[in-house]
Amino acid sequence: MFRSIRTTLLFWYGLIFLLLLAAFGATVYLRISRTIFRAVDAKLETYAQGLAAGLVEMDDGSIDLDAPKSLRNLFRRGDDLPYYLVWDRGGKVIHRSPAAKDVDIPTSEFRRSRGSSREVAIRGPVNTWILVGGKARDEIHSLHEFLAACLFAGGAITVLALGGGWFLATRALRPIARISEAASTITARDLTRRIDVAQTQSELGRLARTLNETFERLQAGFDQQARFTADASHELRTPLSLVLSQAELALMKERSAEEYRDALRSVNRAAVRMKAVVEGLLTLARADARQLTLAKEPVPLAPLVEETASMLGPLAAQRKVAVTVHVQPATVLGDRDRLRDAVSNLISNAIRYTPEGGRADVTVASEASEAVLKVADTGIGIPEKDRPHIFERFYRVDQARSRDKGGSGLGLAITKWVIEAHGGSISFSSEEGKGTTFTVRLPQTSAPPA
Repeated sequence: MFRSIRTTLLFWYGLIFLLLLAAFGATVYLRISRTIFRAVDAKLETYAQGLAAGLVEMDDGSIDLDAPKSLRNLFRRGDDLPYYLVWDRGGKVIHRSPAAKDVDIPTSEFRRSRGSSREVAIRGPVNTWILVGGKARDEIHSLHEFLAACLFAGGAITVLALGGGWFLATRALRPIARISEAASTITARDLTRRIDVAQTQSELGRLARTLNETFERLQAGFDQQARFTADASHELRTPLSLVLSQAELALMKERSAEEYRDALRSVNRAAVRMKAVVEGLLTLARADARQLTLAKEPVPLAPLVEETASMLGPLAAQRKVAVTVHVQPATVLGDRDRLRDAVSNLISNAIRYTPEGGRADVTVASEASEAVLKVADTGIGIPEKDRPHIFERFYRVDQARSRDKGGSGLGLAITKWVIEAHGGSISFSSEEGKGTTFTVRLPQTSAPPA
């Protein structure tokens, strides 16, 4: 069942306000009634004391009442006049006023209300009891009028308070309505809209800024996904077009065996390229979905780097780039195959983007608790405007990462993921026209190699 925040706030605000108002009204009412009845009781007690002073024990043991005339005149017959009763030690009524009704003998002194009357009982001389009572209609009527006025005023104040609470709740929740309205206009097709935080100067302003930051991250994610999809399609379209064109040319007419072999070689190169792109995409997709698990074993980094550099020797010889390797013992905890992929990407990039006659230096050093791998080349370097993007998927520098170098555009993205998944970091420095140095830092382990 839907319940608006405004209604909920107003309900609890009204309930708390009513409870406080009722507590305040009850306190005031009780204090006023106590003050009024205290004054009545004081007057009745004065009458009772006067009667007690007029009680005289006779020689025969009877008790006579000799009260002043002014006091006796107060107790003439009349329903609205005060009344009194006097009991002797045996519990017998020995004196009473004309207006007195039958009342049980008191057992202790008291001040009480009985119907519309107030009564006061005190102990008199010679073990007598004296009860004086009187009508309190005027006082009770005044209290009823005060109660009615309190109820009327309380009702009016409650209505005004609820109206004010509704206004304040509406005003306080207005930014939420603006936030909701702005958020509802943001869709996957249009993530450029933002919430105006200038009109929200409260805790909701922080909420609006947080939502705007979330929308910015979503927009960046959607943009990256769209760019990733477009780049992947483009990367696969080029070799696929080559496969189709070579196949169509080979089938157009009879070819010699050598021509068929050339066509198959071109198809094979295109297929290898597509395979590299698909494998790279699959690796990154599994990494994003956290479906890739890394082995955790001690890996000696120096032999791994030497082995990888040796495997890439034919590529270096083909491009006439000298590769030198200088290593120190260093052991890291991780996945041997993934680390080999990362090292292979760095060394192959250094070879591909270094002109003939250049050099690529690979070093492994142990620094405190870290194993440091550096791959430095004397290649063409990376332009400054492209440096913030080189770890992005499919990002290509116009010269340094052109497709004719043979890369898939995913190598550095995969390398960065592998290094960070091992708790390490990767950074680079580059000078255009002079070369680039990539530095990888991985936490060392003291465990012996497996």
